[in-house]
Amino acid sequence: MKQISVGLIPAPELPEDIVNKLVGRLAAVFSKQIDSDISWNVEVVRDQLTGASGRGDEIIERAVTLKKENDWHYAVCLTDMPIFSDKKVVLAEDDDRYGVAQISLPAFGAFPLKTRVKKAIIQMVSELYFRVNGGNGQFTIKNNNKLLRSDVSLSPIKKILPSERNTGVRFVVVPRIHGIFRLLAGMTYANQPWKIIPSFKSVVAIAFASGAYGLVFTTLWSISAAYGYLRFIVLMLVAMAAMVIWIIFAHNLWENSSRRVSRKLTMLYNMITVSTLTTAVVAYYIGMYVLFLMAVAFFVPPDLFASTVGLGKDVTAGHFFQLAWLVTSVATIAGAIGSGLEDDKAVRKIMYGHRQWQRYKETEHNEDFFKD
Repeated sequence: MKQISVGLIPAPELPEDIVNKLVGRLAAVFSKQIDSDISWNVEVVRDQLTGASGRGDEIIERAVTLKKENDWHYAVCLTDMPIFSDKKVVLAEDDDRYGVAQISLPAFGAFPLKTRVKKAIIQMVSELYFRVNGGNGQFTIKNNNKLLRSDVSLSPIKKILPSERNTGVRFVVVPRIHGIFRLLAGMTYANQPWKIIPSFKSVVAIAFASGAYGLVFTTLWSISAAYGYLRFIVLMLVAMAAMVIWIIFAHNLWENSSRRVSRKLTMLYNMITVSTLTTAVVAYYIGMYVLFLMAVAFFVPPDLFASTVGLGKDVTAGHFFQLAWLVTSVATIAGAIGSGLEDDKAVRKIMYGHRQWQRYKETEHNEDFFKD
């Protein structure tokens, strides 16, 4: 029985995590869906350089190099950086001259589920197998243009055939604006914003200490009873926006265009920074609200609260929810100031996913070089 080896080349972190969960089942899936007369062998090699600049041609070149080094028949790269072609967002493409393909995980959107990535890998290996070797079996998924589309996606995937470009097939997200939104969601997810706030220990400590100290004074009690919901919402949004803006500018997270990164791509990275921080701050705000709600329940006597704010028997549980809400907003503003105490490089490393962090260091190095 003929044997075909397929190499999967994921970038570190998210792509590698997904590939490691899939690799054990892929050989059987290839046999079932592509060609059962072939003995499929699947190997995984993590590559630090895959997609460091987000350029599709560089990813393909890297795949060709690793394919030759490992003596694979085909190679598929999985990157967590965006890939563009003619201003369109590329989800996957191959180059049948060299038997290699690439898949961009951010183009899947916020939740690149294992099932969707698995389908993409099967599709790209199938495309290569049946166009490079001719194939022996029935290619049942060759013409399924909807294979890479999420069941809940509002953005269709367009398949560009080899006759429409120089070589290989390409899957792009259409329309373009939907592709950009998917990229934003996908790269925000890749940055894993839920891991950011636990790393800001000083921010959490300062915020909680400030809020707990504020609970001692009855001024906040009276204000919380007097405020309407519109004021609470505005104060909450201002507090979260202040924290996001403060972190960005206190740690120089806002990027400027460089010689190697275009203005549009720089704008995209800045939007991702804002969305990542916003997601993290929302999670932080919810966590702080839960903590302060428990603190209010334990340390603010209902009778004393009622007499202080002059509500008498009209005090309800809603007033305590409002007090916790107000304290959380005030503490968030204090926490924003505390975020300036963190080390700049530590914050950037926490903020960015592996690929974006590597790109940031490369850009910083190049700028220093040109200055010298």
